[in-house]
Amino acid sequence: MSQNLELVEKLVEKTGLSYGEAKQALEKNDWDILEALIQLEAQGRVNGGKTAQYTTSGASNDYQQNQQSQQNQQNNQGEKKSTAGENFKKTTKSIGEWLKSVFDKGNKNSLIMQKNNEKKLEIPVTAFVVLLIFCFWVIIPLMIVALFFGCRFSFSGNELGKESVNSAMGKATDIADNIKSEFKAN
Repeated sequence: MSQNLELVEKLVEKTGLSYGEAKQALEKNDWDILEALIQLEAQGRVNGGKTAQYTTSGASNDYQQNQQSQQNQQNNQGEKKSTAGENFKKTTKSIGEWLKSVFDKGNKNSLIMQKNNEKKLEIPVTAFVVLLIFCFWVIIPLMIVALFFGCRFSFSGNELGKESVNSAMGKATDIADNIKSEFKAN
């Protein structure tokens, strides 16, 4: 009798039927839960998406827990993927905003080359940096040669046109002048 009650409870749990309906279905199928489920599915009386199982051992709870755990893991992986995608978008957006601000600052500031207090060349810092990256073996020697020919380099703009930056550039010019005067003295 307790075995029949157990079968009725399983069928109720898996199908959503009432106890009376579950008992009736099992009685019609000689208490074979699988046959009862098949019949109920054929009649369309099983609530969709639920699966039925029966085992004589106590392992059914373990199986259900494992199934639930696997489903939770799949859900968590989906959430992690969406979170990773959102993090990637946020990171990409912040990098893009940073690059935009760097280019804006580079375009608002300029490198100026002067000789005898007359402006000979003025280029945006962005262009200067690009030239340094791709042609440093040409740009650096040209700047050194220009220093020896009496040219001075300075920056203009809100960020780089400060006295501290331009004093460092002035020191480079002073060093070139000292080397030039020592060379003339010998």
